[in-house]
Amino acid sequence: MPSIIDGLFAGRAGIQSHGIAISVIADNISNQNTVGFKAGRADFKDLLAGSLGSGGATSTGSGSSAGSITRILSQGTFEFTGRGLDLGIDGNGFIVLESETGQKSYTRAGNLQVDPEGDLLDQNGLYVLGYLSGGSGTLERINVNSRVSGDIGTTEIELTGNLDASAPILPALTGPFTYASLSANSSYQQQISTFDSLGAEHTINAYFVKTGANTWSAHFFANSNDVTVTPTQPAANTPVQLANSPIALVYGSSGQLTLASPAGTANLGPVQWSNGSSPSTFETNLRGFTQFSSPSTTDSISQNGTGSGSVTGFSVSKDGTLFAKLDNGQNSSIGIIALASFANAEGLARSGNSLFNESIDSGEPVFGRPSVGTFGAIQSGALELSTSDLAADFIKLISLQRGYQGSSRIVSSINDLLTEIVNLAR
Repeated sequence: MPSIIDGLFAGRAGIQSHGIAISVIADNISNQNTVGFKAGRADFKDLLAGSLGSGGATSTGSGSSAGSITRILSQGTFEFTGRGLDLGIDGNGFIVLESETGQKSYTRAGNLQVDPEGDLLDQNGLYVLGYLSGGSGTLERINVNSRVSGDIGTTEIELTGNLDASAPILPALTGPFTYASLSANSSYQQQISTFDSLGAEHTINAYFVKTGANTWSAHFFANSNDVTVTPTQPAANTPVQLANSPIALVYGSSGQLTLASPAGTANLGPVQWSNGSSPSTFETNLRGFTQFSSPSTTDSISQNGTGSGSVTGFSVSKDGTLFAKLDNGQNSSIGIIALASFANAEGLARSGNSLFNESIDSGEPVFGRPSVGTFGAIQSGALELSTSDLAADFIKLISLQRGYQGSSRIVSSINDLLTEIVNLAR
């Protein structure tokens, strides 16, 4: 049978549950300025002691219990810092970390750093995992010094622009070539900077010649001072036409290329540089050129070489690609910072230091790339702030304080009643 003693235990349970909830609020408030912190909430449930009769409607309770602490994984606001290695995740996902022993952890705190060996670390010294450029395609530790050789030398060139449809038709270019004759007998010319496998920079000169009403040829030359030609080396400072040049361009009445792929493209070279670097072959794409009756111009030049510049800074794109900024003005792609998602992210086990660990409740991690599928985008130069709401926490604290005080008063009141019962027995 339920008795007044049950009320005493209910008061004690109320003190305990409200004390736990107040501790959660205190934790939220103390982490107001913790980067990537996710606020918690104590979820109450009632306790059942017994029944006055046979029906559940007459059951008396035995207080409350803090059944679980739910981590609220809502999106935090961003603080823009301007630092390239400060990363915020705009959407779903956690940065993947690994300890020296291979233990994986997950975090939303994106204040990263680089150690003297070039390893990308979080604030706790754990390794940041991702997909390295030119790597195996599996998760690896990211090292900012891991620039692959193919990233240094140029292998691809792409130009876009317009060739003047009203330009006069010129004879086809024939050798022997000099820079003076090429300039005098071409319709348009453009210089292109490229890099060899040693990181040295070389200039390629492109000469466009209008050979018919809707036809052009694009000739590409290197300087004889930069190349080795067999069996006869040309005179110093003369143009040497690259193998597989020229590239033919045929336009229709709409000003667009008419021939199907690979029209407007060619693999130029190989070019044997005289400095001992590996021969260069350029996969060249001119299909971005139109032919309209406006002055010939180049809108953009892109090539994938970066040279041998020293790293001066870092930046991260929305898709998670980590770039090293070089002192030669180029950007070198190092890799892509990976993200992890979970079927039940609220089930992750909190392990301190802004870290979470996989648990049975969370399910296994799914790894992927930012901005792909359900994964969020990376916001470089920003940090995700704590989701603790100071105003809401203090309002909740008032309610919890009243609940704690009320439970304490129940214990005090029942104690007085028990004292009266003891006095009756005198």
